[in-house]
Amino acid sequence: MDAQQVIAILNIVRIAILSLVSIMSCLYAIPICFIRQFHKPLHLLTLNVCIATFICTTFWAIYYLMNAYYPQMISTSKSCLPIIYVQNVVVCQVVYALCVVSLNRLFAIVYKDNALFRTKKWIVICVGAQWIFATLIPLPILASNYNVI
Repeated sequence: MDAQQVIAILNIVRIAILSLVSIMSCLYAIPICFIRQFHKPLHLLTLNVCIATFICTTFWAIYYLMNAYYPQMISTSKSCLPIIYVQNVVVCQVVYALCVVSLNRLFAIVYKDNALFRTKKWIVICVGAQWIFATLIPLPILASNYNVI
């Protein structure tokens, strides 16, 4: 077995694992979406993590698939910066989603007398801010003249 075959096998394994994680995050999110009893603030935060994980793993599975079998499509000068931007956004979404969960739990414990931190309205504000920040923070990448090629 030569190095190219090992790399091909490892790429297939990587894509399969990312696809499996993507499917599992969807399966975990489905009951939260459709069972009314799970429409509580903590479950909505979990749903946000599932959605961010699904988007991230799906992006990376597609990226590695394209990189392994169609490298000429993603290695152009026009696609380089947008791909780097999207990479940053999807990875930041997962990290920020976990931070939002942690901060909301902290606020709910420290400010236990304040009902605001246990409402769906607060969760929607936090999740919305997370998605906005995660898409805005990497924007300077698109304005750069950085070329990987």
